[in-house]
Amino acid sequence: MKKNFFIFLAFIFVSNTIIAQSQADVKKIIANYDMAKLKNTEDFYRKKQEADKRKAIAVALQKNWPLIIKNTDGNFSELMRLSPEGLPIYYSTQNVNAAKSTRANHLNTGGSLGLNLNGQGMVVREWDGGNVRTTHTAFGGRVTVIDDPTNATTVMHSTHVCGTMVASATPATVKGMAYQANARTFNWDLDDSEAISEAQLGMLISNHSYGVPITSNGTTLPSWLIGSYSSDAYIWDELAYNAPYYLAVMSAGNDGTNNDNLEPLLFGYDKLVSNKTAKNNLVVASCADVTVAADGTVNPANVSISSFSSQGPTDDFRVKPDITGNGENLTSTSNTSNTATAAISGTSMASPNVAGTLVLVQQHYKNFTNNFMRAATLKGLACHTADDAGDVGPDPNFGWGLLNAKKAVETINANGLTSWISEENLNTGRAFTMTVNSNGTAPLIASITWTDLPGAINNGTLPANDTTPALVNDLDIRITKNTTTYFPWRMNPDPSSPAIRTGDNSVDNVEQVKIDAPTAGQYTITVSSKGTLVTGSQKYSLIITGINSSFAINSTSDNLSVCANQNAVYTFNYSQTGSGATTFSAVDLPTGATASFSPTSLSAAGTVTMTISGLSNVIPNEYFVGIRGTNATETETRYKSLRIYNAAFQSIALQNPTNGQSGLSTTTDLTWNSQANAQSYSVQVSLSPNFTSFVINDVVTINEYNLSGLSQATRYYWRVIPSNNCGDGLAANATVYSFATGTLSCDQTFTATDYSNNVIGTTPNSEAYVPLTITGGYTIGDINVNMDITHTWIGDITVTLEGPASIGTPIITLLDIPCGANQNINCTMDDDGGVSACSGTPAITGNIAPVDALSSLNTLPADGEWILRVLDHNNEDGGTINNFSINLCRVENVLSVVTNPFLNSSVYPNPTKGIVNVAIPALTDKATIKLYDIQGRQILSKETSEVYTSFGIENLQDGLYLVNIENEQGSITKKIILRRN
Repeated sequence: MKKNFFIFLAFIFVSNTIIAQSQADVKKIIANYDMAKLKNTEDFYRKKQEADKRKAIAVALQKNWPLIIKNTDGNFSELMRLSPEGLPIYYSTQNVNAAKSTRANHLNTGGSLGLNLNGQGMVVREWDGGNVRTTHTAFGGRVTVIDDPTNATTVMHSTHVCGTMVASATPATVKGMAYQANARTFNWDLDDSEAISEAQLGMLISNHSYGVPITSNGTTLPSWLIGSYSSDAYIWDELAYNAPYYLAVMSAGNDGTNNDNLEPLLFGYDKLVSNKTAKNNLVVASCADVTVAADGTVNPANVSISSFSSQGPTDDFRVKPDITGNGENLTSTSNTSNTATAAISGTSMASPNVAGTLVLVQQHYKNFTNNFMRAATLKGLACHTADDAGDVGPDPNFGWGLLNAKKAVETINANGLTSWISEENLNTGRAFTMTVNSNGTAPLIASITWTDLPGAINNGTLPANDTTPALVNDLDIRITKNTTTYFPWRMNPDPSSPAIRTGDNSVDNVEQVKIDAPTAGQYTITVSSKGTLVTGSQKYSLIITGINSSFAINSTSDNLSVCANQNAVYTFNYSQTGSGATTFSAVDLPTGATASFSPTSLSAAGTVTMTISGLSNVIPNEYFVGIRGTNATETETRYKSLRIYNAAFQSIALQNPTNGQSGLSTTTDLTWNSQANAQSYSVQVSLSPNFTSFVINDVVTINEYNLSGLSQATRYYWRVIPSNNCGDGLAANATVYSFATGTLSCDQTFTATDYSNNVIGTTPNSEAYVPLTITGGYTIGDINVNMDITHTWIGDITVTLEGPASIGTPIITLLDIPCGANQNINCTMDDDGGVSACSGTPAITGNIAPVDALSSLNTLPADGEWILRVLDHNNEDGGTINNFSINLCRVENVLSVVTNPFLNSSVYPNPTKGIVNVAIPALTDKATIKLYDIQGRQILSKETSEVYTSFGIENLQDGLYLVNIENEQGSITKKIILRRN
């Protein structure tokens, strides 16, 4: 018998669209985002979240679990999905003193730094349980509920969180961190996909004050899930990697006094769950009110962690939580009236305290440099400048310590003089080195932070507390002086003991080296990597404090993308503390380019312009170019990205089909080498080598094109012409390849006979599979998959077709969590199929288009073992694979390709409700029209000498049929779908 118990996503507290960012800012933020990839992941996770919730609700109704829970203490919980074990997961709802704790008040108008940073022109996002009361007087029309514009029902928790970030001083006790910023707020139902959508709008910071507690109703989560790198962590790391300016700020949770009583890393630790274990987000612990001196300093000994604040680290011993904010007894806006306030506690309150403060830090950096920081820079700056609290070094209670926005901003202001902030790029096998001067009076601290690729997911198949690093790209930082090497902090294998710094850190993507009492003099900072970096390089952020320099150079220009007939012009602010002149020169210019400076040297604060010319001599690509300042005692180098395009193009190297290749299917993939100088490609296919007319003339941004609807036994010509913002390639210079299609014979069906592993289990991640062997030496011209699957909840399953090892074991996804609560599948997967209506039993019938195109298999050898696999992601709903067969259209080479009178023939309408019209414009003799079913059985034969012929098939069953037109001059086969309803 299964035990029924609840998993609560804890309310992490105890007891008309507004976008103020300018379009120019948004465009700058998303300039290098892969928008197509973001859109694809948005659609996938939206579909998955909706399916997960439908399943959870259905199971809850069967087992009498509540869908919504409202507690007397104000907690609000809502059922969202099931765990892999089939347990219900609930999302549950979990200031002036807070501003003092993070030193946000020093940044606000009237603060000691005189910066007047109140969030003007900035936008923060919030996901929470229920709607914000947008009419509250403290919001002043700056807050919008995006996914529920009616805003009929509001919730105290979301209103309170929003106020901590953006409420104005109405009343004074609720003034938020960024009290002139705007907020876009969302219900948590589709937080993953909605966050991906908002990233495409230039989102910089979001707050998430909800999370999964380790215990609920006295029952503890499975130990493998607590602290593990879960699928939720993967999703948020994937988003961060695809949108590198976006930082998600998340509350750590309120399990400080609860424990994993089964297999914790150590009793009293290891309490972070779900997306709290991601690498690229910022997870916030809570502390009590902090006494702050007038100059913004605090005594670390007086910083007390909140008893309810969840402890880390992760199972692979990464530093989590990352940072600490004030989360005890925060007064903020409430939803009970337009002037209501409330004082509550929790990491839910600490998280918006940090998120709102970081909005101000990002705002200041934009004012200072005319650019926003990448998320890794902002996160690194927050961790680097935090006030150490608890154990010396990072620890699993405070993370890197209490957020200190004043010190963060001062570090920005002193960039190049007593501090260093830069965004760098490291290539595989290369190392970055930099010599700095320690002032001998303050600790020398150097840190690197990078947005890492998502790691390998633990879905419960690994043991509890699996220590395998989630880190993908492993960068290292060290400081050396003479023969002494200083290493970064890393967590102690005993979480209750202080962190250590005796070797490399191979798990964190925030690494910090600290020399507590350096002697004055020169030190060398080195950044390198272990192994091969995925994609060949890794962008990272470098921050250094405790140094002295007599001058500083800071860019006020964007990274540039220019045409080769233009110049690249960068401007920099120059400042110095002493006397003497600094001379400017260029570093790492691409071969062929030259640089000039105006002025060539400076001996007082001013602006220097670096102009890079001669770019027509440079190979188009992305380069990292530097300006170097040199005076009598030191040098300083700052790098900027330079992307060069040229209107003079090289011809594109065509890959597939190879020139003169024959025997291709009527659907095939064209591929070619990508070109660094191209932003798009014109793909042209013609029946004429002179391209007097086109079969296809299309524009794509990737280096492949799926070509379908080709005629049999026909020669085609193709070419690809590159383009960019600077010009278009010339068709006359394009390489032209030809290929010939073969003839298709759709007369082979192969049926599985081995059903020994066809049962889909009722445990999480159960898999059933059925093999099938194809023989005969055929080449694939078209392939359809027939399958009959019994399953009581097909919204849980993924169905794939796996090809033989001899052709590389290709995996084609046929169905992926389709149709929610519906039952059973009995259909044919066909690229020409439609979308299932998801109704009735079976819910999926007829001809259905697969998720991945089966045409990618065309022209490959068919012989070998094919496997139909069904993976059930959740438990309880089992089933069987009852039948599996493959219809194979084999493609055969022809001795010679001749003019086929049937090339321009058409069969219509398609789909048809019963009448089939056949048009043969080039017919000069008789032709025979034959109709076959999908099994290859002939149904009718009709001879005609007319250009237009009709016949009826309304008496046949709905489905896919083949119409063959032939005579002595040639033949052609076309598909038609009969669909009467």
